[in-house]
Order: sequence, then structure tokens, then C-alpha cells
Amino acid sequence: MSRVRWHLPFVIGAALLAWPGPATAQVPIGAIDGAVSTQHTTPLGGVSVIVIDATGRIVATVVSDGDGRFHVGGLVTGTYRVMAVFQGFETMLESAAVTDRDPANVTIDLPIGTLSDTIDVVGTTTAVSGGDTLAPVEAIASRELDQFVPGTGFQGAVRMLSTAITLPDGSISIKGGRPNQAGVQLGAATLVDPASAIANVSLPDDAIDSVTVLPNPYAVEYGRFASGLVVIQTRRAKDQWIFRINRFGPTFRNRRDQPFTFTHIDAFGPRFATGGPLVKDRVFLEQTGQFRYSTGEVPSRPPDEERVSTTMSSFTRLDANVSPSHSLGATVGLFPSRSTFATLGTFIPPDASVDFHIYGKQASITERALWTAKTVSETTLQFFQSRTDVVPQGTAPMELQPDTTLGNFFNRQHRNSTSYQLVSVVTTDRDGPVGLHLFKAGVDLIHTQYDGTSDSRSVVIERADGTTARRLDFAAATSQAVGSLEAALFAQDRLQLHPRWYVEFGGRLDRDGVLDRINLSPRLGTAVLLNESGSAVLRGGWGLFYERTPAVAGAFGTFELETDTRFAADGVTPLGPAARVARLTAPGLETPRSRTWDVTYEHRLNAQWAFRTGFLQREGRQELIVTPSVTPAGAALTLSSAGASSYRDAEVGVHFTRGSSVDVDASYVRSKAQGDLNALTNFFDTVLTPVVGANAYAPLNADVPHRLFVRGRLMPAPRWLFLGVFDWRTGIPYSAVNEMLDFVGPRNSLRFPNAARLELGLERRIKVLRYQPWVGIRVTNILGAFLPADVQANTNSPSYGTFYNSDNRGVRLQFRFER
Repeated sequence: MSRVRWHLPFVIGAALLAWPGPATAQVPIGAIDGAVSTQHTTPLGGVSVIVIDATGRIVATVVSDGDGRFHVGGLVTGTYRVMAVFQGFETMLESAAVTDRDPANVTIDLPIGTLSDTIDVVGTTTAVSGGDTLAPVEAIASRELDQFVPGTGFQGAVRMLSTAITLPDGSISIKGGRPNQAGVQLGAATLVDPASAIANVSLPDDAIDSVTVLPNPYAVEYGRFASGLVVIQTRRAKDQWIFRINRFGPTFRNRRDQPFTFTHIDAFGPRFATGGPLVKDRVFLEQTGQFRYSTGEVPSRPPDEERVSTTMSSFTRLDANVSPSHSLGATVGLFPSRSTFATLGTFIPPDASVDFHIYGKQASITERALWTAKTVSETTLQFFQSRTDVVPQGTAPMELQPDTTLGNFFNRQHRNSTSYQLVSVVTTDRDGPVGLHLFKAGVDLIHTQYDGTSDSRSVVIERADGTTARRLDFAAATSQAVGSLEAALFAQDRLQLHPRWYVEFGGRLDRDGVLDRINLSPRLGTAVLLNESGSAVLRGGWGLFYERTPAVAGAFGTFELETDTRFAADGVTPLGPAARVARLTAPGLETPRSRTWDVTYEHRLNAQWAFRTGFLQREGRQELIVTPSVTPAGAALTLSSAGASSYRDAEVGVHFTRGSSVDVDASYVRSKAQGDLNALTNFFDTVLTPVVGANAYAPLNADVPHRLFVRGRLMPAPRWLFLGVFDWRTGIPYSAVNEMLDFVGPRNSLRFPNAARLELGLERRIKVLRYQPWVGIRVTNILGAFLPADVQANTNSPSYGTFYNSDNRGVRLQFRFER
């Protein structure tokens, strides 16, 4: 049986690749000639021109020359859309009717862009980006967000991409990295909490235009991350006023093992959006808001014990065209949320769990200006604040038993992080002796202030028979305060050496304000169009990436100290003197960095089929880890830069589309993720971990050697929609512990079972008065597979090695309006 499971991804992948395509192909006999300009008179060189056929697929990509002209040949007769993309300008679309006579002539004039005003081509394409990076990207648009994961914000969108996996604690890993190794940006500015280096806010769904994951963008304007970057683009108001309400009907949870018996509300996420011109053609306002209520069942606990999350989010965007060469944009966001029993689990009952209170605030203003016919600048100033409270259910000592937890969680925390960010970028293009240059240079400044308090109470570790094995007693409450100034200078040249060969190279100089370090990040990326139509592209690159050091690294020595006492089998006799655990910081802390290179081949076989394959390798060094040790004075936890990690993957993927009726994307990834397991944020995150065990270099928590991910959408008729998501992957690793909660055997040498999750949805569009909502059902874990999230890893428990908390098969009723 194990042999069959091992080869399952290869069999499915081979079947997908062997699927027959069209038996015949049309003979290309037409062409498009065109020119790109701005201000109706000034030619624009270096503009990416993308030709899209009637099915919505990209059939060719070229770049305008120094005079703004372009030519696309080898096209079958028909109607095409021609898209011009150039950073700093609005993306424009024009139609072209290609015949077998003279080439179709297209003239495109690009107005100066407004705040994050883009038209996204999403999915797997072979286009060489006219945006910010030549590296491959993966994106999901707002319409797909509504269809596949409505009401879940950008976090739900990221989970629908093959580059990301969801860990048992609900966090997201991109390309094998820890959650805090990824960055999240709203346009050009960060949404990451400086204390933990993790984004905790959630935008209204209607505010999101697209979510893009860049695993390794070699463009130097991107920094402060190691394993990937999530970029959110927000929606801009249109020329006509609209008002939309959506999701005002709740979804219901079914009774366990009774799929069609519904018990109570599972989720409720009403939202609204309104927007339009305040001043015709000059000033535009978009206002969105959303309320989210959701419950999270723990199948291994009684049905009346649930995690409950309540979120209110509001986002306002204002755009103004000051003049033909000058625009302004402003945004304001409020993101309060509350999670009750947030850490509830198999071994954590409600009384031992914690509540989260998170309040995020964001405000920004962006100015974009066209200085000359070839030079554009964009400047963004943002204020961002994140306030987080971790609230236990009481003040009783925490008792960790092998099979449950008694008392209340041991730590109460308050964190308040504030940041002010200024990002300014200037872009210009020039003709040179070896080709067309697109120069970019800029500055990125962030001032942050982290203030917090921490109050810890005793933790008692007990054996299965109830005797005390170990006790941790903490000192009085402490406070933390870390201020820092992070600064970055960057410059880059994207060079078109040949009509089908692009190279971008540059450097980024960063100052780490927490550790007071200066770091240089050289990067190089390239893309080669292997044929005239641009349907085959070879990409690759190499670069250094420095992470954002979390502010808790600067506050490490200020957290309360503990006294560690171990007891004999009677639970009373100490095994030795109590050890006071000091907090030490190794000299010369360095900013964690990664060295990454990759190569990717993408090929669009025809209008329906596209294929991709690639290899990526990332080596992490200087990672911040915490290691326990015995000292003459007792014991110590030492923070150092001695950590390392390694990740590599090979991916093969296929994409099939047929107009708007069928869209299926499948990918198989073979990967390996290893590293030091005692990362600082694994223990000193928002929820502190009371016991820090011995460090080891072993498979990381996100190590998934095999993964097959398929996402598909089928519309057999205009009013019927069928959705499916299949995710098969190797089980994640875990470690065994003994009665003292010390590790037993090699760390992360054991694994959860392999997981196969299939989710299906069926929707029908109906007419209610003048409205046409979609109604239907979603079935989760339709195969009834065993998908445990918890394991009994304590060798002192009679249930050692037993897995728990698998999602049941669930049926949800759906009701939504399409944007």
C-alpha cells in the first residue's frame, strides 16, 4: 500500500500531462503593429505589451522599443485584447481585429497611474512581467477569492496557492519557511507587526483586488523577508457609483456524522462596498466594510466547545487626479478582532486556552508624478499600528499533564507596535548601446516602536499518575520597549539585451534597526523568451534576502526569568537544586539572511494547455535561535545567530482552460526543508511557550516532501458553477517528549499520516426580483479522510502515538452575490 501512495502523485501528474489536446491547430496568418505613448505625444519605451485572445489567455508578450513601437506576428484571425503594462502608469487595454490582410494597428496612450491601479492577469501565464520583477509569481484575483474562499480575506487567498501550505496551528508557510520569514505588503508598504514579524490584520474582501505571492522576487525594491512576499492590491472606485452588499446569509454547521442535519451558525460574514466619483474624472472614493463571525470546531472535543472569532474591518480608499501628470491616493483601515478560546485543542480545554484581542490601524497617502516623458516617481507614507492582547481565562497555575492541561494559561501579554514608513521610488528608461534600460532607485525608511508587558505564572508539569515531574516558577511581571529605525537604499537596472532577453540586476543596502547592522543584498534575475510569440519562457535568478528582525529579539533579555525545579518519582523530592534560568544574548548578533537561486521553464502549448517546471534552492544563515544550557549559576537560555536552514524544491505543473467555462491548475512539488528548530519566534511569539528544549538541525515543521495540489472551476452552463480543491501531501514531522517534556530521540523524526483533502462546491445562480445571487453547498473533506491536527507525543501517556482532531466531513450552505 505504501508503494501505491508513494507513486500516486506521479501517476496523476503523468495522466494530466498525457491528456490529449486539440487534434488540429490553426495556421497563424495575422499580425499587430502598435505604438505606446503618454500625454498623447511622448513615446514610451520598455512597456510590456501583452496580447490576449478571445478565451482570455495570453498568446504573446513583447516590449516596446525606444520609440514606443511594437510588432506581434504569428496570430490567427480574430479579435484580441492588447494590454500595455508599465510601472508608474495606468494599465490600459485596447481591442485589435486581426485579419489575413494588413496588420492591425493599435495605439495605446498610458495616463499616469493612480494608487495601485492595476489590471491583473492571474493564474499561470508565460508573460514576462512589465511590473516589478522578472521572477515567476502566483496570484489570485478578487473573483476567485469570492468563489473559492469567500469571507476569508487575503489569508484565505494565499491558502489557495500552491506555494503556500497551512500548518496545524493555522499559520501559513511559503516555500517551507516559517510564518515570520514571509513579508506582507499593502501596495508598497508593509502590514507586518514589527514585534513578531507576522501580519495579523484582515482586510474586507471587497477591498481586495488581487493577492500575489512572490516566492523570490529579485527586484531590489522588495526586502525584509526570506521565504516569500505577499502583495495585496486594493480596489479602486470606478467611473460610476455602485453599492453592493454580500454574504448577509450565514452558513450553517452540520451535526457530526450527519452531513445534512444542521445545528447552528458556522460563519456569518456580511460585507458591503460602495464607491464612485466624487468629482467626475478627478476624485474617486471606495468604501468597504465587513463583519466576520466564525466558529472553529475541535472534533476531538465536545461539540459545545468551539473557537469563536469575531472581526470588524473597514477600509477607505480615495484617489485624486490632480493633473494629467500628478495623482494622489489615500487609504484608511481599521481592523479590530477578538478570538475566544483561540488555542483550544485536543489537549487544551477551554479553561487552559487564551483569548486574542487584536486591533490594527492603517493610514497611508501615495503621491505619483510624471516628471518627464520617461521619468515617474511614487512616494508612499504610511502609519501602521497593531495592538495585541493575550488574555488567559484565569490566574490558576498551569498544569501540563500528558493527556490534558489543567488550570489556566501561564502568560498574559500586551503588545503595542507602531510604525511610520516612507517609500519613494523613481523609475526611468533610457536607450543604451547594448539595449533598452529601465532604471529604478529608491529609499525605504521605517521607524518602529514596540512596547509591551508580560506576566507569567507557575507551570507545573505532571506525570500520568498525577505526581509532579517539573515546576517552573516565574519572576514578577516585566515590560518591554524597543525602538528602531530601519533604512534601505536600492537601485536596479532592467536591461533588454535582445527583443526576447531581459536581465535585471541591482543591489539593496539595508540597516537593521533592532540589531544595528548594515547588510548588502545583490540580486540578479533574467527571463528569455524562447520563441517569437513568447509562449515559451525560461526564467532564473540569484539573490540575497535579509529578514526583518522581530522587535522581540531586542527585548529578549527583558522577559521574566523562571526557576526550574525537577522532582523524583514521588513528586516531592527535588532531583537537585532549583536552577534559575538566565536570559543571555550572544555577542555580535547578525541579521538572518537567505541565499536563493531558481530556474523555471514555462510553456503555453496552445490556447488551452500550459506547462511549467522549476527548481528552487534557499540556504538560510545567521538565523536567530534560542538554546538552553547549564551554567555554573544554574541554567540559561541564549539567543544567538547560530541558526541555519535549507530548502529546495522541484515543481511540475499544468494548467488547462477552455474559455470561461473550465479552468484547472495542478502542481506537484517535491521538496525538502531542514533547519535549526529552536527559532526565536517559535518560543517568544505572541503566545509564549513555557518549555524550551534542546535545539537540533532536523526537518522543519513545514517539511512536506510530496505535495499534489489541484484547483479547478467548471461552468457547464452560465448559471451553474462547480468548484473543487484537492490537496494531497506528506504528513508534517513532530517530536516525542518524556515526562519532563524533554525531547526523546531525534527531533522531528516522526510524522503525521499523509493527508488527502478534497473539497467540492456546487452553486446555482437564481433570480430574486432584480438580483441574481448564487446559492449552493460546499462539502469539506468529502472523502472522509483522516486528517489529524494533534498527536499524543508524550511517551509517558498510555495514548502515546495516537492522532486526534481530524476534520469531519462537513456540508455548508452558501449564498453570495458576485462582484
